[in-house]
Amino acid sequence: MCYLNGMRASVMEKKISVPGEMEDMELLDLAVNNNDQRAWTELVKRYYSKVSATVYRIFGYNAEAEDIVQEVFMELAKSVKNFRRDSSFSTFLYRVSVNTAYRYIRRNTSKDVVSDSIELLSNMLLSKKDEDFTYEKKEQAVIVNKALRSISAEKRMALVLFEVEGLTLKEISEILKVPLQTVWSRVYNGRKELFAKLSDSLNS
Repeated sequence: MCYLNGMRASVMEKKISVPGEMEDMELLDLAVNNNDQRAWTELVKRYYSKVSATVYRIFGYNAEAEDIVQEVFMELAKSVKNFRRDSSFSTFLYRVSVNTAYRYIRRNTSKDVVSDSIELLSNMLLSKKDEDFTYEKKEQAVIVNKALRSISAEKRMALVLFEVEGLTLKEISEILKVPLQTVWSRVYNGRKELFAKLSDSLNS
């Protein structure tokens, strides 16, 4: 019996010694309860690209976006103890990423946003333009970003998550922790305001 117990302990030690083979929740327990830096490193390594993609889709590829990615992981370290595990770790991290980006937008309302998604937004919002009328990408960026800066941070983030990130209204509601009806209102009114401002730009 002692021999079998020793073998079980050996297996557990081997499992803990290989973070790359552990599940997210196991890594999280190890990182939070034991302050294991290998576990933290593995979690960052595992999700760095995913977090970066989310931030870059909102802010574009620039040094500022990279700073925000770093801020996401610092915020994760501070808030992970509040994770109630009522969702997957990836969902929790996504929520941290979006909320960090959301706070940044609110602090910097004059900043350009969604610069890496200009073409997608332009195709969606300028669909009623004359077929013979075209924009250079730089001109599109100026027009769309100017319009985006003119609407509230709340509507801007909801619109980006819905139109660019492709999330459902329910998912946005869960991430931003606001009622579903509020999300719908922000997306609907944000799109309406944005289209009106872009239409004004077209006709000016």
